[in-house]
Amino acid sequence: MHPSIDHLTRFCLELLGLTATMVGVVVLAVHYHFGGFAAPEARGSLVFCVLVLLGSALPLQLYAVARIMRLRTQNRRLFEFATRDGLTQVLNRTAFKKSAELAIARMGGLRSGDMPACTLLIIDADHFKRINDRLGHHTGDEALTAIADTLRRSVRQNDLVGRLGGEEFAILLRNAGYEEGRIVAERLRLAIHQLEVGPANRRVRLSVSLGGIAFRNPVAFNALYKLADANLYRAKATGRNRSTLTQLGSLDQTRAALAEAPRGEDAERPQRIAAV
Repeated sequence: MHPSIDHLTRFCLELLGLTATMVGVVVLAVHYHFGGFAAPEARGSLVFCVLVLLGSALPLQLYAVARIMRLRTQNRRLFEFATRDGLTQVLNRTAFKKSAELAIARMGGLRSGDMPACTLLIIDADHFKRINDRLGHHTGDEALTAIADTLRRSVRQNDLVGRLGGEEFAILLRNAGYEEGRIVAERLRLAIHQLEVGPANRRVRLSVSLGGIAFRNPVAFNALYKLADANLYRAKATGRNRSTLTQLGSLDQTRAALAEAPRGEDAERPQRIAAV
């Protein structure tokens, strides 16, 4: 049962319990006043009081349930507004990072042999600035929406899809190691390369570059992002419209990989290369 339905059911049962308690109080009051229920007046008073009580309580209960459902709908909309990217409707940067950190933290509570492999993918649209400059921001928005829709449709429901900013997206593939991640990355790349945007007489085919890191042990999200982003840089530098993934092993290998990741100027790779 869905948690929200379970909570609503419990609330309704609580209201029914309060109503039953009030009926019990009425019964005791009538019994005390008439000294029992032998007299017709006692029975008539009891029936009248109970009917009035139930007739008053039922509308109040229905009103309370309706208000709660309306508030839950409003809260759900506010939550979506706070966690979703307004244009593409995937997770925004903050929500994606928090969700990914939570998923990674849960890995730490498992035994070493039970830890599932995961893969973090960073996806960046190729030549996006050129699309914006030549065809306008409306076409750029169309491209971002088309890419996001393709990403969302191409992964499982429990995988995380987010927009990190600009033309950069991210996916956390749960229970997917290096081989699975590599297959998914290529499938995404090929699917997006089938997309075209722009006016009818100036259609442009889209492409993306992907960088990924597969891991089995809990690693800080920022470190994983740095490694995946370094692989994205390599994919961009070797021609774009391709994917580059690596796999983390031990903690020492993680430290070595972080030490080799681009720094300084190279850390600004998305902005510099997107402008080319």
